[in-house]
Amino acid sequence: MKKSPLFSFLVICTLFIAGCKDKPVQPGDPEEYALIESWKDGVMGALYNEATGSVVYNRPDANGVYHIFISAPDGTGETALTYSLWPDDRQQWAEEWDPTGQFLFCYVEKTDYVNEPDHTRIPDDAIPGYGAYTDLWIIKRDGSQAWQLTNFPNDYDNGIIHGAISNDGTKFAWTERIQAPVFLDPNLGAGAYVFKVADVTYGSTPSLSNIQTYQPGGVLAGGEVESISPDKTDILVYSSFESQSMIATPIYRIDLATGATTKLTEESFAQSPTYTPDGQKIVYMTGAYCDIFFGQLQGADWWIMDRDGSNKKRLTYMNVKNHAQSVNSYRLAGSLSFINNTSFYGGIMTASFGLTGFTAKVSF
Repeated sequence: MKKSPLFSFLVICTLFIAGCKDKPVQPGDPEEYALIESWKDGVMGALYNEATGSVVYNRPDANGVYHIFISAPDGTGETALTYSLWPDDRQQWAEEWDPTGQFLFCYVEKTDYVNEPDHTRIPDDAIPGYGAYTDLWIIKRDGSQAWQLTNFPNDYDNGIIHGAISNDGTKFAWTERIQAPVFLDPNLGAGAYVFKVADVTYGSTPSLSNIQTYQPGGVLAGGEVESISPDKTDILVYSSFESQSMIATPIYRIDLATGATTKLTEESFAQSPTYTPDGQKIVYMTGAYCDIFFGQLQGADWWIMDRDGSNKKRLTYMNVKNHAQSVNSYRLAGSLSFINNTSFYGGIMTASFGLTGFTAKVSF
């Protein structure tokens, strides 16, 4: 995939800061760690659904365009999932199952290219995780019907990235772009985003209602939402609204009733905070205490903490030189989907740019 100038800038900043910061004593025992089992190579965003006993995930074609697939938990019986009105040369990404496994929330790239005075659209703009020119859809499991749930302006300032669904499927949260990336800006280099939470109605025509907007600090910032609490009172996000830097992103809890934020992490960059199904723990990724291998960027490993941010413990050691879990090369732990309270499917990036990597099953 093509690399943007933004990433070159962030690479330099990351290496500089990581090299200058002192590392405090690390909590956890490097002799005790989670089990990592490779599940599927070349796929990302795997989502487990208990009701149907299946996993949905995303894989790019030869042109770097992502498509959606469903398989059994052991990886067998793979079938493609798409909708007849979605062009094959536009990004399609599975974002969340509804609890029944009969509906799938998807991010789908807009079909029409339009003229813009200050930007020329390229296919990379809509790569999942970049999210420009993309809308939220919901599709039936068999692909027979799909409904467009959003219709954002068709320009570089707008789009959608990471989302989350409540355990009962009645609420969906997403990260909505409100400003295009600002070149060489440490805070807005990936764009400015707000967090949206809506009620979901299924029925004959699925729809969203009661859409609420959350913008921590009321300032432009980067970030992503990853999880809704089981009691539907808060969401977990990472954000640069205080640090003003996308390489120093704490994790926050946002109270849905008041909008109040509670910071849960301080160390390094931290992302992908996800509640365990029972809501008692949070698994996340961070670059804290990660070795930097020669000529590569700082990676990240998975950690776990209590819901109030206490009792942080490292789960994986992929980025510790000569550790049993390390291949002494860059590994970036990513988003995850729980199977139960002690295991999940998680994406592991093996290259510093794009979404190159594999999905693993992690048990702890």
